[in-house]
Amino acid sequence: MLSIQKAEGVPMRINSLFRFSFYRRIQISFLCFILLPTVVASFLNYSITHNNVKEKIFLSNQTVLTVIAKDISKTIDDMTYASNFFVQDENVKKQLRNFMAMKRIESFHDFETYLQIKDFFSLVDVKTMNPDILMYVSNQAGFIVQSSEIQGADPEMTRQQYEIVKSRVDQSKPNILQWLGTVPTQGTNALSNKAYLLARVIKSPSDTQQLGTLFISIPERYFMKAFTQLNTSKLALFDAEGKLIAGDPIVSYGMDATAKNSIRNESLIQYSGWKLISETPDAQVTGQITKTFFITLLLIIPFFLIFFVVSMYVAKRLHRPIRQLQAGVKQFGNGNRRIRFEQDGKDEISDLGRTLNIMLEQINQLIVENEQEQEQKRELELQALYSQIRPHFLMNTLNSIKCNLALDNEMVHSQKINSLMSLLRAYMKFNEPSSLGNECKLLFHYVDIMQMRSDLVVQLDIELPPLLANLGFPKLLLQPIVENAFVHGFKKAVDQPRIVIRAKQNDHRVEISISDNGLGVSAEKIDLLNAELQSSQDTEAWQTDKRVGLWNVFQRLKMTYGSASTMICSQSELGGLTVTLGFKEKLPTGGSKC
Repeated sequence: MLSIQKAEGVPMRINSLFRFSFYRRIQISFLCFILLPTVVASFLNYSITHNNVKEKIFLSNQTVLTVIAKDISKTIDDMTYASNFFVQDENVKKQLRNFMAMKRIESFHDFETYLQIKDFFSLVDVKTMNPDILMYVSNQAGFIVQSSEIQGADPEMTRQQYEIVKSRVDQSKPNILQWLGTVPTQGTNALSNKAYLLARVIKSPSDTQQLGTLFISIPERYFMKAFTQLNTSKLALFDAEGKLIAGDPIVSYGMDATAKNSIRNESLIQYSGWKLISETPDAQVTGQITKTFFITLLLIIPFFLIFFVVSMYVAKRLHRPIRQLQAGVKQFGNGNRRIRFEQDGKDEISDLGRTLNIMLEQINQLIVENEQEQEQKRELELQALYSQIRPHFLMNTLNSIKCNLALDNEMVHSQKINSLMSLLRAYMKFNEPSSLGNECKLLFHYVDIMQMRSDLVVQLDIELPPLLANLGFPKLLLQPIVENAFVHGFKKAVDQPRIVIRAKQNDHRVEISISDNGLGVSAEKIDLLNAELQSSQDTEAWQTDKRVGLWNVFQRLKMTYGSASTMICSQSELGGLTVTLGFKEKLPTGGSKC
């Protein structure tokens, strides 16, 4: 038995549990959901069958599509052969020279030329062996000689096609096959709604005179006959620019929402850049499989609901002791630190109760220790507050001296004490946040003190964009660099000593440069100094070096803005040394002047 003791020590009994282990009861609850794995297995079986059927249909369609593409490629190859025959055969060129000026058949010689060209078409027809394809040649006068009077291709239809596409022919590109696109077929005997046309300009190689233009018309019915090999899918043929040549206009050239719900196959046509695409709707392929699956699922749902109700009842019985454990833990969290769990059983919940008792003892011990630490911390804070009386005493004394000097009209010394007080306040509040603008103001006070100590008149110029004035910046970070300028740069007499501080922003990167016109440093020493700053030299080695100030500045910069921060030394354009600090920081939208 498991019980919870109240604050007064009275046990709070939990309902009796089953005599067998909690782990066994969980196994029984899982057995109630034996139907769930069945449903999951059905889903997996359906998914696998669905994908396998789609894959087989895809491979089958791709095979047929490849055959159709090869047939169309062979037809295009035959058209290329026919055009080459008219371009390369000397007898053809001879007759075309006689034909190029004909406007109509006006003599027996013209009639012989007309028949000879028709004979040439007959030779080409033997090669192509395709009765649906129409070829005709025209001259500059618009006179046309047609290959044959194929079904549905009367001279009037041929004339209409010629008038539509003659402007599409590029006469400056002879001896290459040009793709002219589709044109509507409006003849009285036309069996197709449109045709796709190709053209080849024929010119004399000797004098580049245009002999004529060969046109090849492929009617839509030719493609539709080829598409009957795959009548279970929607097929469409597109040219290289994605325009429909023949087929179902529902099929899209690119992938869209309709194509995603279909089995899509594509095949390229050689020599032309055309693309043959087929789409088979998923419902047409897997509709019966999906229907059978959902009928089975509807039969399983009632049994699933029954098992679900039973499992809810069992789970409630199993979860009751766990809820009681949760209630005891909440009481402990609300301040009842004497609550404990009584362990009577040998199952997993009893083991959990023993573990919780140990944890509660440890928590009580931690609470006691924490209360002791808080008491010690309050005592230390009182001591720290007492220790601050002396710095405040010093500041108040300096302020009194400053006021007395001002009353005696000693404004120079009064200003020096004011600068000193500003520095002392910064040192006393070193860890408090500051801004770049306040740091610049503090530098003016520091330079004022250093001028008095070194008996130098140093000009301090600060160029700070308003946007950067409110930038969060570590206090006294720039002071060691300015101090180096006084100690090292101006240790010998310098004409009009000057220190220039510039800050600029490039995207989210800020760069601050401190330059002086002091004695400067040689290029070799600058390279050595930059190398040491970028190396992994430890702090103790820098403590023995005179450049420990730069090292400390660099370390504070990286701790504040990250390891990507940089410090680079270079020769100043003023004649001395320039130290450039770079770091990344998100800047505010506004600022104030320094």
